[in-house]
Amino acid sequence: MGANQANQESQARLNWQRYEYGRMRGHQSYCRKAREAENFYLGGGRQWDPEDRQRLEEEGRPALEFNQIKHKINTAIGYQIQNRMDINYQPRGQGADEDVARVLTKVAKQVADNTSLHWLETQVFGDGLIQQRGYFDIRISYRDSILGEITITDLDPLDVIPDPDAKSYDPDKWQDVIITRWLTYDEIEEEYGKAAREKCEAESQEDQDFGDDESDEERNKFGNEDTGNTGYMGSATLSDGSKRVRVIERQFWRTEKARVVITLTGDIRSVEGRSDEEVSAMPGVVPAERRIRRVRWVISTYNDVLHDDWSPFNHFTVVPFFPFFRRGKTAGLVDDAIGPQQLLNKTMSQFLHTVNSTANSGWMWWADTIANMSDDEMANRGAEPGLAIVLKSGTGNDKVPKKIQPNQIPTGIDRIVERAGLMIDETTGINDAMTGNIGREVSGVAIQSRQFAAQQGLAVPLDNLARTRNMVANRILELVQDFYDEPRILRITEQDSRGRDVTEELLLNYPQEGGGVLNDLTIGEYDVVVTEQPMQVTFENGQFTQIMEMREKGIRIPDAFVVSHSNVTDKQEIIEAMEQQAQQPPDPLNEARAELAMAQAEKVKQEAVNRAVEAQYSAVQTAATIATNPLTAGLADKLLRSAGQIDRDEAPIVPSPEHESAASIPTNTNPLTPASPGVGLMSGIETKRIEGAPA
Repeated sequence: MGANQANQESQARLNWQRYEYGRMRGHQSYCRKAREAENFYLGGGRQWDPEDRQRLEEEGRPALEFNQIKHKINTAIGYQIQNRMDINYQPRGQGADEDVARVLTKVAKQVADNTSLHWLETQVFGDGLIQQRGYFDIRISYRDSILGEITITDLDPLDVIPDPDAKSYDPDKWQDVIITRWLTYDEIEEEYGKAAREKCEAESQEDQDFGDDESDEERNKFGNEDTGNTGYMGSATLSDGSKRVRVIERQFWRTEKARVVITLTGDIRSVEGRSDEEVSAMPGVVPAERRIRRVRWVISTYNDVLHDDWSPFNHFTVVPFFPFFRRGKTAGLVDDAIGPQQLLNKTMSQFLHTVNSTANSGWMWWADTIANMSDDEMANRGAEPGLAIVLKSGTGNDKVPKKIQPNQIPTGIDRIVERAGLMIDETTGINDAMTGNIGREVSGVAIQSRQFAAQQGLAVPLDNLARTRNMVANRILELVQDFYDEPRILRITEQDSRGRDVTEELLLNYPQEGGGVLNDLTIGEYDVVVTEQPMQVTFENGQFTQIMEMREKGIRIPDAFVVSHSNVTDKQEIIEAMEQQAQQPPDPLNEARAELAMAQAEKVKQEAVNRAVEAQYSAVQTAATIATNPLTAGLADKLLRSAGQIDRDEAPIVPSPEHESAASIPTNTNPLTPASPGVGLMSGIETKRIEGAPA
């Protein structure tokens, strides 16, 4: 027992030494930068150093604060809010199929809804933009279900110490990661058992502050920093009498021989901690022993070990998000904006101080020359507006009080203020185009184009967010395949084709009567596909607009689809009413109206045909007349031009026929046989033959 106790104390000290190593190797300096960046984001008087503010107040000078950073960062966070993560899985290796992939996708969506993953991602994304780093924590919890459920939480970046010697974005390439927390005795008993509580209660050390060491940065909490008296060794007594203990949770890699099973697809999975009966019950696996790289999980206080065992997970529970990452160096959007924000605050404060000095520059006067005030009163009241000064009799003109001429406002200070605001835009990469602050004279298409171009400045943070999303989706997949191996029922809520919420029961790992397992999630390899899904309202508005545009182009989209993509509150009732109307017998009045419309359309069509025939007849008559008497072509051309006819072909409008001219037509020149005057007696424009043609 004594050896075991000594071993635990040694392990606890090693844990604590690694924690101190991480703090001294950069975590303390990171915490100071993260705290400063958060103060500049929050504003509200936090952007000034307390010592500088106190000095200015003592000198009677203003300490103005014009927070331009919060609006810029919130615009970037708004992009993430409007584009949520959508997880899908696709079959990749042997044993995977489309049906199980669809089931895995539904399970992932259920996990995301159950853990409020969308809101957690906003918190982690904001932590990264503001404090350089954001962290998810993904693990299995048995608090609400005996079968175990996936839980996803966000971690305070100041409480997470990554491997100070690592330089990779991927936690699998870190040697370890440490999470430090302050827990009450009740929380320790709940998570680690009563024996762990008794160990902690036996400790008598005192620490510096609740959540903070002497040289550590204050942690965010609802209360202020006056929480109690503490010492250094890892415990804190609060002002209300309660006590908390600093707990160091360290996860690190270690390579050792372990029990594994080899599946039909060749996957190697650890079965440490499982009984022989559980291993033998696994279908189609081969037990074996191999040296594998596993995660060791040690949780301790300064003196005692609360937990020391192999982690049940294949990876660290921590998943990071770094907006800008360069081989172990991290940065956020606020870091480079701190300088321009300080310049803006100091320039505006100096500008106001100069204006105040100009208005109240003071007086110069000779001693004992003022009758209605003493010299001290004059010094105190000299800045009052409308001050009346009475001089003693006999005071010469050379001793009349004079107003001190103030220094002029330096030229160019207004340009410095303007330049400081522009530098905040440049350093954050978020300009007026992204915020929508563009004049109304600019078209909507131009605004969208500028917004898209401006988003390229966020390409790196968004690409790293996609990388983090992919790691989260992979962690969810592995936990589902490793721990969702017992028969269970999940209730999935989806929308049908009409947009109604439909709840279905999803059976997982259920044995079937004829053999086999229904929806066996433990077999097969699957690819992760993470896409961006626009926020529901924005997405539906876009879908509705596209559907209406397609209908205007002539695409026949049913009315039910149009209503289902609208944002009316009672669209389901409208669709049901439309379906009921479609099933009812047609209204005779509506049928009559339809027949009348068809008849009118047919009438218009016939009238168009008649007009076309008349035009063709007139054209034939004209052509025949010109062919008989070519001299009429020129006259017809002039008449058409005079009437406003536009030539659709090459001029002239009425071409001459391609045969003999009128001069070459043979005529009767014999005086003995003149032309009979009766010719044309029965001819004329009333005839039904071609005019001018021989009978």
